[in-house]
Amino acid sequence: MRYAIELPDMLSLMTYHDPHALVRGLDSFPQSDWPSPMIAVRLAFQVMVGAGMAMVALALWAGGLLRRQRTISDSYWFLQALVSASPLGVIAVEAGWTVTVVGRQPWISYGVIRTADAVTPMPGLAVTFVLFSILYIFLAVTVGYLLWRQVMQSPSFEEVAALAAAGR
Repeated sequence: MRYAIELPDMLSLMTYHDPHALVRGLDSFPQSDWPSPMIAVRLAFQVMVGAGMAMVALALWAGGLLRRQRTISDSYWFLQALVSASPLGVIAVEAGWTVTVVGRQPWISYGVIRTADAVTPMPGLAVTFVLFSILYIFLAVTVGYLLWRQVMQSPSFEEVAALAAAGR
């Protein structure tokens, strides 16, 4: 692994509270028990960590601004970064969910039941799936329209400036 930061015995210390405990690697399990696809788990984990670190960096930036300027609202670039980073929390949660769900495949509960054995053989699930999909698409379009209408009805910058100048 290139550019790795090695911390000897750290994984066994974190996992078992014993720096000399044996932590079994993926290569000690049969390949039929490996998560599939492995690249999805790795990429999702990296996205999750990257999004989290970006949010930490924004928090530190805000702390620095507050310490120096006593405000964050005067920094144009910080506000732009904040708006750009607004979906990072959801992205991190979804990536973490992907790590959890894809990473445990092909098992529902390791050594107890495989995913293929836990599938519900109930007929008619496609109808329910389609109906819920239509409902959520309708709700998404409705929310999008309401947000668009709210933005379009809000006062322009010039109107706000005029009201502020008038003392209202």
